[in-house]
Amino acid sequence: MKKFTGIYPALLTPFDHAGNLNAVALEKVIEHNINKGVRGFYVGGSTGEFLLLSMEERKELLVLVTAIVSKRVDIIVNIGAFATEHTIDLARHAESLDVAAISAVPPFYFKFNLSEYLNFYADIAKAVSLPMVIYNIPVLTGVHLDQKALEQLFAIEHVVGMKHTSYDLHQMQRIIEKFPDTSVFGGHDELFLPAYSLGARAAIGSTFNFMAEKFITLEKLFIAGEMEKALILQGEINKIVEVLTEIGVFKGVKAALRFQGIDCGECRKPFMPLSLAEEEKWHKTLEKYC
Repeated sequence: MKKFTGIYPALLTPFDHAGNLNAVALEKVIEHNINKGVRGFYVGGSTGEFLLLSMEERKELLVLVTAIVSKRVDIIVNIGAFATEHTIDLARHAESLDVAAISAVPPFYFKFNLSEYLNFYADIAKAVSLPMVIYNIPVLTGVHLDQKALEQLFAIEHVVGMKHTSYDLHQMQRIIEKFPDTSVFGGHDELFLPAYSLGARAAIGSTFNFMAEKFITLEKLFIAGEMEKALILQGEINKIVEVLTEIGVFKGVKAALRFQGIDCGECRKPFMPLSLAEEEKWHKTLEKYC
């Protein structure tokens, strides 16, 4: 079983001014981050606006990413969809492109029971042979998987880890302790250091798109035991995250890259562009802490 470690940007989806996927900007973002030393990319997640993409666009995006990355780093792709058959279709497409792993957000909106969630993941695992990372993000899905449910999910063949985008670090630590050979990714950038202190050795984050180097440094400081420096750096990151969550995470990530010279367009509607006041506040924050 492959153990995933290190920094994985939750890759955004660039659009051109006509609203189509922007392959040129996508390549710039990917190369920018590979040069910094990231271990891979998490494609088609929340930061990638996956719910605002068509099924064909999700496939097209993955084709573009795999071609650009060309096996240099790992690719983990979220293939979660509302219907199991659509999820399996995306999973088989990902398998044809030989990605490192698939990931799946649980279906939401409808109130499924635990057996239905377990069957959802088991059906995907039976359909493909790729390693699978559970995408646990209860604040957006409304799906709260308790410890017993997560343990049942980890018992499914091919499930090798979890993207834990939850503030329940107690739950994360218990999973890491019970399943030490699995890959548990910290999913909140502002909790990177606490997650590592509880046993996480990998992270997937939105802000990694534009400041992966901060987290690579933070990881090195943690490994070296330089906790005072690590706490200071985590504090700087959290000041950035505080403003980012105020103005809108996905919009802010795209604006940050634009400030760095990579125009990834705007987020799709119904998201609205940042106001001039928000852009100014965001730009000043990044100049100060980034």
